[in-house]
Amino acid sequence: MSAEGEPKPASGLGEETYGLKREIGVLGSFSMGYADVGADVYVALGILALYAQSAAPLAILIASITYISTGLTYAELASKYPVAGGGNFYANKVFGPIHGFLAGWGLMLDYTVDIALFALASSGYVGAVVKAFFNSNFVLQEPYYALIAIAIILSLLFLNIKGISYSSRLNIAVVIVNLGTVALLAALGFYVVITRGLFSTWTTQLLTDFPSQGNFAYGVTLAMASFIGIESISQAAEETKVPSKVIPKSTKLSIIAVLVIAISLSFLSVSVLPWQVVAGGAQDPLFFLARAMPGIGAFFAIWIAFMGIWISLVSTNTGVIGVSRVTFSMGRLNLMPHSFSRLHKKYRTPYVTISIFSLAAMSIIMLNIFSPSSVLLNLVASLYNFGALVAYMYVNLSAIALRFRNDQNEVYRSPINFTITVKGKKVKLSVIPFLGFISCFVLWSILIISHPLGRIVGLVWFTFGVMLYFAYRRKRRLPIT
Repeated sequence: MSAEGEPKPASGLGEETYGLKREIGVLGSFSMGYADVGADVYVALGILALYAQSAAPLAILIASITYISTGLTYAELASKYPVAGGGNFYANKVFGPIHGFLAGWGLMLDYTVDIALFALASSGYVGAVVKAFFNSNFVLQEPYYALIAIAIILSLLFLNIKGISYSSRLNIAVVIVNLGTVALLAALGFYVVITRGLFSTWTTQLLTDFPSQGNFAYGVTLAMASFIGIESISQAAEETKVPSKVIPKSTKLSIIAVLVIAISLSFLSVSVLPWQVVAGGAQDPLFFLARAMPGIGAFFAIWIAFMGIWISLVSTNTGVIGVSRVTFSMGRLNLMPHSFSRLHKKYRTPYVTISIFSLAAMSIIMLNIFSPSSVLLNLVASLYNFGALVAYMYVNLSAIALRFRNDQNEVYRSPINFTITVKGKKVKLSVIPFLGFISCFVLWSILIISHPLGRIVGLVWFTFGVMLYFAYRRKRRLPIT
């Protein structure tokens, strides 16, 4: 390990496998963090309304505790260790290789599902545009819904092999336009709420028809889907310029932007419209909200659909970036085969992992290509949180442990600190990672109890992963723990 905390190349791999380019500034870093999380509302609001009903904003608010705390924890760790890998690197450093593998394996599941989910979301908004112009639902029918998503992933595969600067520019352009769009939607929506007295209508409905405890708990876990992607900024830390300054700033900006947008739009989606309408449009929920705006609704709904296509595409792109950097890091740390850490000789991008996991996401869709579009979307969404929450727990625990190991002043610290004395040594701890771990554990426990498909697939995924890990480490004659 170098003095800066960056891993050294493993012997025999050659210099061409290392040296990711630092090309991302504050705007590029922010756009990655916002795009991956900000896009979630374009798909999560409809599925969330199905279970949390009119209490959807409350579910979002509860889930945001995990987002804020874990996001700030990532900012501290990524500033201190600006390397690819994020959670798997921190867990490996603090707890050992088996824990680094489990954190990385969880992120692999999350990112691979992310690619599939948001490619499908982008396809859903394509369907909304086609419906508006041609009065036809054929795009939302099988197999076209899935085929368009596969075409999107394939195009992003080639874009990312060519270089992160190209995909970063795409992120920035889409995010800037999207921020303006959702700001206008929120302004119009709150105008409708105020002029029509819909806030009192919403509170009355909330008090008289609150969802069952089981449905609301299930809704909170689905609301967490609105915030998955917390780690996107840290995944590109090794390609970020001056990460100790850029990462904390871009993380705080993305947290503020995402919270304002997620809470505002979730409230508007169940106050301006009956929650049943939003739940019935799970493939393109914001299209229905925009259509309800007075005067410009018809035109604005089409524009929102176009933005849904692009912001979901950018989130798909961020998933490709994330999974390729996680597995690149795991290959470099001897947690997976060394070939995963190989870079393209010309573009210096991890082309092996970009290709493998883009194809894996396409396979998820292909295996269910003839499922109805709404069923396919719910199937993929139910798998989305399992692996990410495991990784987030490791990240928060790593941050706590590292404060005990090294309490020197860093460029950025998570806020709300207190000092304790351990064996005569003063250690400054932050409340934030403790809150992050507890909230992640609670949500993960609810997910295990209430999501049968997520529970089964998640446990099978981790069991299979551990078997591969043991086989690989034994073959390489490396320590297991």
